[in-house]
This record gives sequence, C-alpha cells and structure tokens, in this order.
Amino acid sequence: MLKRFRFLFLAGAILSALFLSIGGCTSLLQNNIFPGKKKEKEQLFDISTSETEEGKPKLIKDYVAIGNYHPVTVHGFGLVVGLPGTGGNDFDTPHYQWVYDDMVRKQVPNPRAILARPDTAVVEIIGKMQPGIQKGDRFDVQILCPRDTDTKNLRGGRLMQTKLSEMASLGGTMEAGVTRAIVEGPIMVDDPMATEASNPSSLKKGTILSGAVVTAESRALSLILKEKSFASADRITKAINHRFTMPPGSRKVADAQTDELIILDIHPSYADDVSRYVRVIQSIACYETPVQQLKRIERLKEELIQPDTSQNAAFQLEAIGKPCIEALRQALRSPSREVRFHAATSLAYIGDETPANVLAEIARSDPAFRIYALNALSVMKNDLEAESHLQELLHESSAETRYGAFRALKNRNPLDPMIRGEILEGQFSYHGISSPTIPIVHITSQRSPEVVLFGTDIFLKQPFALDAGATIFVNGQVPGTVVVSRLVTSGIDEKRTVSNRLDEIIRAVVDMGGTYPDVVQMLLQANMQQRLSCQLKIDCLPEANRVYRRSNDDEGWVFEEETKTKSLWDRLNPKNIFSPNPGEKSSDYTGAVNTSSRD
Repeated sequence: MLKRFRFLFLAGAILSALFLSIGGCTSLLQNNIFPGKKKEKEQLFDISTSETEEGKPKLIKDYVAIGNYHPVTVHGFGLVVGLPGTGGNDFDTPHYQWVYDDMVRKQVPNPRAILARPDTAVVEIIGKMQPGIQKGDRFDVQILCPRDTDTKNLRGGRLMQTKLSEMASLGGTMEAGVTRAIVEGPIMVDDPMATEASNPSSLKKGTILSGAVVTAESRALSLILKEKSFASADRITKAINHRFTMPPGSRKVADAQTDELIILDIHPSYADDVSRYVRVIQSIACYETPVQQLKRIERLKEELIQPDTSQNAAFQLEAIGKPCIEALRQALRSPSREVRFHAATSLAYIGDETPANVLAEIARSDPAFRIYALNALSVMKNDLEAESHLQELLHESSAETRYGAFRALKNRNPLDPMIRGEILEGQFSYHGISSPTIPIVHITSQRSPEVVLFGTDIFLKQPFALDAGATIFVNGQVPGTVVVSRLVTSGIDEKRTVSNRLDEIIRAVVDMGGTYPDVVQMLLQANMQQRLSCQLKIDCLPEANRVYRRSNDDEGWVFEEETKTKSLWDRLNPKNIFSPNPGEKSSDYTGAVNTSSRD
C-alpha cells in the first residue's frame, strides 16, 4: 500500500513539473524571449478611422486601387484561305515560320505547298480583351499582313481557326503564353470599296467581327488594398457582397484572396457598363451604422438635386441600394434634366420600375445622355413599360436613336418578337423591322456582323451592276428582275433570279456562299451608285463621353452626332462602342458636365 502511495505521489510530481515547464515556455514565448516564434495577431478593422475629417464615411475607393482594369492584347499568326489569287508566299517572315511549325504539329500534309499557293496568305492577328470579358464572349480581331508581303489583297479570304494568347519576346523570338481565345471567320478589309490601285494598303488589313471567342477563364477585376490587412480585406468584401448578390448557384461577387487582394466578378446588371460598375463599387461605404447611413442618405438627397453634385450623389445612393429608392424617386420631379437623368439611371440599376418614362424621354431628346439611358432601359429586363418605350424608340427620326433602341432591346431580350432576327447561313445576324417612319438600312463594322432593315419595302433602283465579294455578281439590268451569279475559275457556277427587293437579294447572295463582308461590299456599292431606295447607315451607335453644357434654364445642348459629316473611314472605324470604353479618356470641359461614368 505504501509503495502504491509513493508511486502515485512520484507520478503526480512529474506531471506537475511537466505542466509548469510547458506554461513557462508559453510565458517565454508570450514575453518575446524567443521573438522568432511569436505569432502575429491580426489587427481588427479600425472603426475609429473609417470616417473622414468631415465626419463622412470612408468609401472603398479610399482603401483600394482597381486592378486588371485595362484591355489585354492577344496575338496569333494564322493562315487565310479562299483568296482569288491575291495571296503570297512570305516564306522568309517570322509569321510564315510560326504558321508552318503549327501545321507540322497538326500533321497537315505538305504544308509548304499549301503556304505557297496564290489563294493563301499568312497573317498576324491582334485582339483586345476588355475588362470583365467572360468565358464564351466574342470580340473583334484585327488582321494584318506582314511587312513587305507578297500578298496583294485579303478581300474574300477566310482565316482558319487560330489560337490567340499573350506574347512576349524572349531572346529575340516570340513566345506564346496560355491560350486565351480562338478565332476564325471571313475578313472584312478596312476599305471594302478600295482597289489595288486606289488604296492598296487598306486591302492588306481588315477585321473579323466577333470572330474570337474567349476560351480561358473570365477576366475578373481586382481590388488591391493600399495597406495590407486581412481585417480590412474582409470588411470590404462583406460590404460589397452585402450590396450585390449573384444569381443562385453562382459564387459571391467579391472574394478576399489575401490581405491585399480581392477578386471582383462583374455583376450581370453591369455587364455592358463595367466603368459604371467600378464607380459604384468605389462608392460603397466600408463601415457605417444604420443611423449613420440614414444621416448620409439625407445629406445625399440634398446633393442629388444640385446639378454640380448630382452625379456623385447618385452613385453613392446607387451603392447603398434599395434603401435609397424613395430619395431617388423624389429627384425625378426635379426641373433639371441632368438631375432627373442621374436619378433615373441609378434607379434602373437598383431594380426600380419607376424611371422608364424619364429614361425614354432622355434617350429621345438628349444625345449626351442617350447611351447611358438606353443602357439603363436594357437593364430593366422585367419591366414591360421599359420594353414598350424601347419599341417606340425604334420609330424615331434619328437613326442613332433607332439603332440604339434596337441594340438595347436585343441586349434586354434577344427573342423579343419586335426585333428578333435570324442567322443567315451562320454568317451574320439579319433583322427586318416593320416601321412606319423613313426606312433605313443599317450595317456594322465592329463588334457584331449585323444587317438591320428598318422598313419592309426596301429595294434597289434599276439598272445596276454590283459586286458581292470577288466571285458573286448582282445584275439588275432588266426591270423587276435581278440575276445573282457565282463564278468559279471555269466559268459561271450558279445563277439565281430574284426581284429587286433588297431582302431577296441579300438572301440569294448568302445562299450562294456570300459572307458578311460580301454583303457589306454590295450595299456600299449600291449606296455609292445611289441605287438604294433609302439611306444606308453605318455604326449609328450612341457615343460615350459627350459633353452636356448647362445654360441658365438647364436646357442643355450638345453637338448632335447626326449633324456631323463623317468620311467612309470614320464610319467604318468609329471610336465608340455601345458600352462606354474603360480605356477611353473622358472629354475635358469647363463649365460643362461630362456624361462619362468614370472619374
């Protein structure tokens, strides 16, 4: 018994000593005797510094910079086929070697013979992937012939499928990175009306509209914290995700990756206006209590009705979201159209149905705000009043307003029966819209190959003789009858007889293998010869970054786009796209309002 007692006493003493030793080591670590072993403790988000000196809450823009907010240039080298004997054998160029090596890898038989044929050409492809572009999205690419090329003309050519990637020069040679996209399709040369004598350089470069499709992961934006902090990154992430919710099954908008990096996905409502999305994200408060938010809404209501501060106030109210709907609705009654515009646009993006009437009137009468008003109407996908207003705008006298409304309706619902079209033989989007107003034919030179006929009774005045590419000819010498012929090297391959209605002629050209560039060439020739029964319009898209000038009665004015004379080059290579370009600089102004959503 005594031995057992002594054993238990000895074991207890040993355990006590062990616990004291561990506690002592822990104490030494906590007292930093071993500084290399101390675990850093993350500081909590400092609420006391979340306000400015004026007592206003600090916004996300005070804590972060925007990353990945620039276009990414992708390159490739590819083979163009189907040329009418105007290709070249550029065997001594890096482009040639790149394409040759790729053909060898793909085990294409006799690649040198193919590259030497006069109906092929080696080209460089350049594209720009905009911020927020999603996997599966399409974008335009530029096609360029090598310097000192033997190729004379790319008209009629088709680019074979080619990979696009970011490239860098290493050791004097071009090295490709990860494949970002693939591209193929018919080439529209820079000047469809040029000849090898009049403008040869424009025939050696061109565009494939929507020819590239993103195969890599979507390009998310990023927020880079100015000062590293897990707590701040977590606070900012929660503030963004509280404001924006993604569709069921999708990941959250914001995801903190590290103590200085937050990945930011594009919310679907802002897919066509990434610059506005960034501005709204920047306007979210990092921290404020419900009482502080109510006080801020009251202050912003006062700023909203003042034209000088209206835009910034609207962005902050939009960043707060639904609690600000009533404040924004009150501003719709303002005598200032500028105030009404900012309030109505923010309401549309929040999801309110009130502003459709205001936005439609602004789109109709104010060119400076038109692009943003149409974008806002397109966001209101479940609002029948917005749909009705856009359908009415299809019949305005302004071609820009009509085509802008068409694009807004198409973005809102591609199956809308008012504008729903078809893809002709997989070549391009084709739409016929019944309209009681003056008919218009509209074509595009960027973003999407598309022909829209505003009016059902459009025809070609006879007599005429037109080219649709290098091998299709449209002959309208006999009244009421048009013969569409396709030629091959051995002679006429096929003929089709139709009426002089433009719809029938376009369909016949496409049935015979005509591409979108072929149809564009035919329409440009018909317009130049004054054979079209109506006006031909090219890229009549509302423009971003116009300047709205205020006068005493707030009847602002802007130089209307349609009163400006544009050359063919300007019309075929416009600077604007339907959505504001984040890479564009805003217009400078003095005593005027820049309508861009960028700072």
